[in-house]
Amino acid sequence: MNEIYLLLLAIVGVFSVGCSIGLLGLGTMIDRYPVGDESRRERSLASPIESTRIAVVLFWTLFVIGVWGISLETRFGLILGITTLFAICLFMFTALAFSFAVLSTMRQKKRRSDIPVVQVRTEDEVIAITQSAGKPSVVSRKRYDKPVPAIMLGAMLKKE
Repeated sequence: MNEIYLLLLAIVGVFSVGCSIGLLGLGTMIDRYPVGDESRRERSLASPIESTRIAVVLFWTLFVIGVWGISLETRFGLILGITTLFAICLFMFTALAFSFAVLSTMRQKKRRSDIPVVQVRTEDEVIAITQSAGKPSVVSRKRYDKPVPAIMLGAMLKKE
């Protein structure tokens, strides 16, 4: 086997071990994050820790297939192996980014739930008054009677 392919496998292997450990840790953190009423929560294959375990097992299965493809040393095998390794690295990177985004969103939601919000509805707009750190802030949002597609269609058909 060519030394370049062995170097590729070593780099992808080190990346894979670190990312797998990180992904399993993030799945555990997301699963154990307090979200409120835990009595209604159902643990199944769709829970974060189980789905990350399934993703890591799938990742390592595809990693073995990629190593097998590279070890064939045929044109088809090299293409299969390198493509598989590249694809699973992108998969792992995407899974890590998504897990960080979910954890960040959960933390922001918990912080925002502590802030009291008062909404005042007028005839054609909604005004939300929030109070954070002693300073009230006002957010105004226009409310339309027509749905967005109707507004867009009306704007496109409008003749000037």
